[in-house]
Amino acid sequence: MTHKILFILLDGASDGLNYPRTALEIAKMENLSKIAKISKAGLVYTIGKGISPESDAAALSFLGYNPLEINVARGFLEALGAGIEISEGDLALRCNFATAVGDEIIDRRVGRSLSDSEARELVKEIKSKVNIGYDYELIHTIGHRCVLVIKKKDKKLGSNISNLDPAYIRKGSVVHATAIMDKRIKLCEAFDEESRISAELVNKFFIESRKVLENSKINLERKKKGLLPANILLLRDAGSSMPNIQKFKDKYNLSAAAIAEMPVEVGVAKVIGIESYKMEYIKNPENYKAKVNLILNLLNSYEFIYVHIKGPDEPAHDGDLEIKVKTLEEIDTYFFGQLINNLELDKLIIFISCDHSTPVYLKAHSDDPVPFIFYKPGIKPDGIFKFSEKECLKGSFGILDHAYEILNKILLAN
Repeated sequence: MTHKILFILLDGASDGLNYPRTALEIAKMENLSKIAKISKAGLVYTIGKGISPESDAAALSFLGYNPLEINVARGFLEALGAGIEISEGDLALRCNFATAVGDEIIDRRVGRSLSDSEARELVKEIKSKVNIGYDYELIHTIGHRCVLVIKKKDKKLGSNISNLDPAYIRKGSVVHATAIMDKRIKLCEAFDEESRISAELVNKFFIESRKVLENSKINLERKKKGLLPANILLLRDAGSSMPNIQKFKDKYNLSAAAIAEMPVEVGVAKVIGIESYKMEYIKNPENYKAKVNLILNLLNSYEFIYVHIKGPDEPAHDGDLEIKVKTLEEIDTYFFGQLINNLELDKLIIFISCDHSTPVYLKAHSDDPVPFIFYKPGIKPDGIFKFSEKECLKGSFGILDHAYEILNKILLAN
């Protein structure tokens, strides 16, 4: 392999093809446009038409793994990424601090106003007061996010249970994101007998932790300040088995590294045997520049560098087009601007896409195909002038059915 591969995913940057003007179309991204102008382009469905993927399944698909054929639970990946010691049969779940009034969920993320210090204190309080009859580990990760691992006793804890978070619906082995949700709290249900105890434990944890959170001094203070209380934990995407997946090196014969900001991406890297380099999730110029410096260093040691940039997804979930555009422009200036000035393009393959669409108009992931550009030395460019949904649709690749075919069909094709 003569050319190294730089593989970049902009989390939730796409808004799909169905809207008059998307964030990618509005944003002034001169540096990314320079790469687009020398590239081939197209659109691709992350997993398949009709599937609105979660970020873990989306990342795995782009890295060449069909999520419909492998059973990988977000909760298990988050636990691995958070550094929790987890054994086969332990039950792992992703959690969100959220706000509820009675049986109605008011805000799934506490308005993104919960500080890390507040979240850590709430976790500490729950752990000191909530007893579910099983040992468990609860760890705060970033913002409103946590990971819960319930330790098994004599038997494996089954993971075939429903989500308490209404924004993500479990359908077989794949969890679908949905913009249309029932905001009433529904307790966890078991889909088989092996998972009955797991559902009971999750429900007990939810109920008991809510009692603690409702009476927490932190939430009482937040209410006085006019802030939403973090008075429930929404649990989702249970997993209790280490995924048995072919390692990336064995699959593609490439030494690989991942630069990630969120625990789930670190977890993805771990299960496929990629070295992970975690960076703090801070949206500022210095952080983007630090990413570029890390990429340049890692290109000396690895053949494949996977970079996941979370930035655009959060304002998309909040329905804030202005902030999404601003975030994209900052990424262009401080990340792509420095990157293209320091890369040796004659030695490199570059692939840039979005892990999934998060239309600001939906405030949720959608099944829309995402734009991608592909550069390789000597390639005949498609003549597009910008990285956006409608421009990439003009590309020679058209619309591809599955992101998990990208590596073999495009990047590694002779």
